Amino acid sequence: MKYLFYSLPAYAFAIPTFPVMVFLPALYSEVYGMDIATIGIILFAAKLIDITTDPLMGWINDKNFFSRKVWLIIGGLLSGIALYKLFKVDEIPGNGHLLIWIVVLYTGWTIFQIPYLSIGYNLERNYHKRTRLSASREFFVLLGLFSSLLLPIILNVDNVKLVSKLVDLAIISGFLGLLLFTICIKDEKSNKQSNFSGINFKSIYKNNKISRLIFVWFLNTLANVFPMVLFVFYVSYILGGNDYDRQITLFYYFLFAVLGVPFWTFLSKKTNKVLAWRISLIISSLIFFFVVFLDKGDLNLFIIISCLTGLCLGADLLLPMSIQADLIDHHRMKFNEDMSGVMFSILTFLSKLSFALASIFIFGVLGLLNFDANEIVSKESKIFIIISYAIIPVILKIIAAFLLKNFTFGESELKKVQKIITVND
Repeated sequence: MKYLFYSLPAYAFAIPTFPVMVFLPALYSEVYGMDIATIGIILFAAKLIDITTDPLMGWINDKNFFSRKVWLIIGGLLSGIALYKLFKVDEIPGNGHLLIWIVVLYTGWTIFQIPYLSIGYNLERNYHKRTRLSASREFFVLLGLFSSLLLPIILNVDNVKLVSKLVDLAIISGFLGLLLFTICIKDEKSNKQSNFSGINFKSIYKNNKISRLIFVWFLNTLANVFPMVLFVFYVSYILGGNDYDRQITLFYYFLFAVLGVPFWTFLSKKTNKVLAWRISLIISSLIFFFVVFLDKGDLNLFIIISCLTGLCLGADLLLPMSIQADLIDHHRMKFNEDMSGVMFSILTFLSKLSFALASIFIFGVLGLLNFDANEIVSKESKIFIIISYAIIPVILKIIAAFLLKNFTFGESELKKVQKIITVND
């Protein structure tokens, strides 16, 4: 039951992902008449602010001023209020309304996420149980994403009503999830004074295992972001699909990602976390490369490829976080620093940075190619979309898998490290 109560909030916080990423710009431009360029500038500015809050929240978390549960509640309240203000609007909102509440939403998510991951690190010390905990959390994340895709298929309502119902689901499930979490999950670090005084990036750089994992994480996240940004363009202009085709493809993609979580958990136990992750990277690369050869009308083949790569997504979500938790112990042994908050904040920071970099590159090049969604797409634009959607991610994943080749930190190493930490404490 511990894993269930820990994972419940993850479900609620995953539900608004698609409404914020997909529906929000359309809602404010099509329904409220806001200029699309202005919306883009506001969202970009909010994302820049969002990026800076990750290391700050990591530092605050590790300073341990008070229980991390307090930060979770604050983050949850801010996120719930911001979602309500963004999507349940009584009158036509102005630019300031969108800017203020999207910043509050991003900040609330960060305030919640960093302490939440940090509590997970303290909740389990066993090598395989950490993977099970990570698997449980990411299973509920995927379940939240899956729910936000399933609801539009079940309900035949317009986007405004649909988003309103998704917000209701997120707020209600978030309240219940945080309530059960607060009552049933212990904050093991809450009554201890941390020795951590600042963000020592020099020690992180010196720790070869941590720095390599961070770099591999960045490469793989970038590889996942490219297809995410270009998904709509690829389905529409390469495969000739429509809104329903995109919706059903994502539905199957995340369904198979949910199904893949127990498989990768099992494989990591039979081998080890790093090897299991490498296997998923290689399989995903080999399968996804076939996207290059698809053409207009090959939607069924694309769905099959999406199902198979969706299985591999489960490994991307659960294994790196579990490996990171083990390496936090390794770093604590070497440098006598408990930096769980900062370590997880670096990963979330890089996730946001990769999204920003990929977006700037993709839309910048499409702009140079004079891409216009309302006109016939040029051959050059189509070639760029295919290269960026499939070839670049495959190359990045292969490099990531190669960098993990001689990476060793298994169950026996973790036990030795934790034994030394226990003696030192």
